[in-house]
This record gives sequence, structure tokens and C-alpha cells, in this order.
Amino acid sequence: NFALSKTYEIILSEDTKLFAYIYSKMNQLLVCSFLLAIASSYASVVPAPSYVVSVQGDDDGAIICGGVLIDERFVLTTAQCLAFYNPERLVVSVNDGAQIIKLTSYTFNPRFDFVTMEDNIGLLRLAEPANANVIEVAEQQPKTGASGVAYSWGANHKIGSVDVELVSTSDCASGEYGWSEDEIYNTMVCGLVKNNKSCVPRFGNPVVSNNKLVGLTSWGGCGTNGKSAVFTDVPSLRSWIDSALKKLEQ
Repeated sequence: NFALSKTYEIILSEDTKLFAYIYSKMNQLLVCSFLLAIASSYASVVPAPSYVVSVQGDDDGAIICGGVLIDERFVLTTAQCLAFYNPERLVVSVNDGAQIIKLTSYTFNPRFDFVTMEDNIGLLRLAEPANANVIEVAEQQPKTGASGVAYSWGANHKIGSVDVELVSTSDCASGEYGWSEDEIYNTMVCGLVKNNKSCVPRFGNPVVSNNKLVGLTSWGGCGTNGKSAVFTDVPSLRSWIDSALKKLEQ
């Protein structure tokens, strides 16, 4: 359990509750990042769809986050990838390193909340076109029970995939999938791994259903044993994506 227990939280003073919650969320993210990096090696290794890219440090090539091409010059990822690192020192690896592309600009949703992880989305503009396929954003969130695939980059820079059963925002917030309505917001969608030996990958990777982009891996752990992983609900943020594209194209 990566979060502070509600039992422990009760004994905290009002002045320390916010700090405790922020600390627990940071602890969850850091521990999950470590576990997911390891667990990615257990995902099924697959031929990489070329729209799946990795966001790396420009000095050592270490994979920081995943990303996905929605245009030959634009990559969607999660805002937390930009919050922890200097985006000016990031590059995007396309086609397993065949292209290493610098960024010209970037933005993330100003409503991104690091405590709640609402609106966890960012957009990168590439310095040159990517020689790869792109993926279309889905028009709407899939219904509970729909099948999806979460792609992942392992520590060995090999791509894998994890089959997931998607869970709608309302169902995920019902308490039946490990989270409550106080933790799941309208810009989130969830997923359960179909094979409990696998794990949802590190942050920013695409979740695809019916060949459309439906999510970005965000937080919540592996998505196993009845407790869902939590993804950014990309369709719910289409209006922000459209405005961000126009902003970065200027």
C-alpha cells in the first residue's frame, strides 16, 4: 500500500493533512515508477507500433517517460514528465532510436494538479518531423469491459504490451476497483491487467483501444488483483489538445 492509511490520517492535525497527502502521492509515484520500470520487463515483447515513442534525457539516453505521436511533429505524454525534468534537456526517441529528435517547444495542461493527478497531460513539439505512423485520439471514453493495450518501454529499451480491461470513470470511482470518488476525477479512466503476472507500464505510455488512443498511463500501480491502474482519459481532453496544438504551431 503506497498511500498513507486513512486510519493514520485521522490522527494528523489539520495543518499536516495536506502535507501528508502530498507526501503519500509523491511516494506512490516514486515507488510505482521503480516497480513499473522493473515490471515492464515482464510485459509481452511485441513489434513496436511506430507511434509509440520514448521521452529521454539528452545526456544519457535514459527513458524517463513514454509518449505517443498524434502528428508527425507532436507527441502527447503526461504532465508529470515535464514537472520532474527540464524539458529543454529532453529528446524523443522514434522507431527504437532510429530518430532522436529535440524539442522546440512544449506545454502541459495548466489545470494539472500534482496532488490529485487531474488533467495529467502534456504536449511536445518536435524540431523535425518524425518518420513514423501517428494515431488518432478516440472520440469518447470506452465503456467498462472494453479491451485495450497499454504499451511499455522496459529498462532494456525494448517495447512490450499489456492487455487491459478498461473501466469507465464512474465505475472506477464506485469503489469496486480499488478507488473512491474522492480519488478518481473526470479526466481519468482506469484499467485492469488481464494477466496478473504483468504490470501496467511507466508513465506517459499510450493505451489503445480499437486502434484509437484512449489513455496515457498516469498513476495507481500495476492494475492487478482487482485494483485498477489509472490512466489520463485522453478523449475528455480533446479540446485542450486542440488548443495546445494551435498554441505550439504559432
